[in-house]
Amino acid sequence: MLKITEITETVPMETGLETSMETQEMKVEKETHFKKIHYVLFIFVFVQVMFYMTFSEPLTVLIGNEPIWPWMLNDTVMSRTARLVMIYHSLALPFFIANVFWILEHYEIRKRWLPTLKILLIPSAFLVGINGMIFAYTRLRLFHELFTFGLLLCFIGGIVFLIAAWPVKNRFPKHNPDGSTFRGLNLEYFNLVVLAICIMVSAIYGALAAIENFTGTIWGLGREPIAFLAEAIIRKGITFGGHHDIVQDMIVGHLHIQLAQSAAMVMLVAFRTSKMSGKLYQIVLMLTPIGVITLSYGAWVLNHYIIWVGAGLLILGTLTMSITGLKNIIKDQLEDDYLDASRGAKLKALFSEPVKMSYYYLLMIAQLLVMPQIYVGLTTDDYYRLPEMVTLEYNFNVAHWHQLAVMISVALMVHAIDFFKVEGRLKTILGWTFFAGFNLTFPFAMAHMVRPLPLENFEGFRTIVFIGVWVLLVGFVIGLYALGKNLKSIPAAAHISHDSKPLILTEKTA
Repeated sequence: MLKITEITETVPMETGLETSMETQEMKVEKETHFKKIHYVLFIFVFVQVMFYMTFSEPLTVLIGNEPIWPWMLNDTVMSRTARLVMIYHSLALPFFIANVFWILEHYEIRKRWLPTLKILLIPSAFLVGINGMIFAYTRLRLFHELFTFGLLLCFIGGIVFLIAAWPVKNRFPKHNPDGSTFRGLNLEYFNLVVLAICIMVSAIYGALAAIENFTGTIWGLGREPIAFLAEAIIRKGITFGGHHDIVQDMIVGHLHIQLAQSAAMVMLVAFRTSKMSGKLYQIVLMLTPIGVITLSYGAWVLNHYIIWVGAGLLILGTLTMSITGLKNIIKDQLEDDYLDASRGAKLKALFSEPVKMSYYYLLMIAQLLVMPQIYVGLTTDDYYRLPEMVTLEYNFNVAHWHQLAVMISVALMVHAIDFFKVEGRLKTILGWTFFAGFNLTFPFAMAHMVRPLPLENFEGFRTIVFIGVWVLLVGFVIGLYALGKNLKSIPAAAHISHDSKPLILTEKTA
């Protein structure tokens, strides 16, 4: 934000006319940062995850697969299903809002809308997260109403975000990185608003399905108002007589796309950090909105072939960005010696920045791990829908969504470690911890998900995954400690900034 101080003085001119000379001194104010918001949301989501882990296998497997809090559970099928639906949402929204503030950290929006966004989004994260958790285990209706109010605040925040970030040709944003524009329009911000619109449509998609399911006031289907999980009914609606109705289709589509759109938010942040530029960046930015729209539409109509096209475009963009980011790490380390450096010297330079390397490596390998999962979607009817594959298909669906969520959270944490300027041995330990945890968790999770039928009961891959999850948890604990230590440090400006020179305006008067 710029403050302009006007100083007016009269000076004689050779023409005999007098000129009012206005010198505008522009002072650059301190940039807006959201470090405390990032940290609080990290802590909040981490506490949620640790609480929910007391009911899940990475922890309960250590104590004979018995629940730690059995008195909190009502294990009828319907009660468990309703509880899981609330758990998903109470985790997803704070997680999503954390993503939004990382977007705001790297993309400067119209300043006057920032206070409104904070007022809407921060309370909504806690309203949904806390009340969703309480309602999941108590069924007290008041907490569900507060949960719903939080969702409404977040949706209104989405509308405000669109207004605040909407690009205007040659006018907003003021500063455009090399390769980020096409005929005066900033493609980065165009990507932001396209993604935001698709996310809001997907939210409406899920909301309409929920309203119809529990009230019957949208289409009047007269269906029984019961909770169900997408992974339980995705198999051609077998739970409800062999076919899907519109509510089931919309819920499956809603769950498919929301995580993919969160991953796209992480991708847009990484576009800025990777320092992509020039024609290559422009091409990637032009392909990205096509990918987002195609992927979203494919999920809305439940067509894996359309999803594959959209996902393929986003995968290409993310791979390009990841490789560029890794390359720029080496360039920053070697500087003028980059061109003459040997392959060994370049690898040494890359490994000297384990946090940044882990960040772009994670984003790159994640794309390679997602490809087989998309292939599974394309071959579902031919293989996974066979009667004997019921358990494997169900396990695959659950693991697929869990894997995507954890990948995104790890990417955010690793980026935060770099952004918060964690230095020294602590930074090195964190970089290699997340690198090891990622490689133990996700490749073996992929192997477990696509294991053939003869290995249906093989637990070796899953055991390695659990070890990887614990390594990642150690990384998160140490990472939160490191972020807390560096909370007051001033990060490097995330936005593109330019120094402003004093401006002299001359106006002739008679």
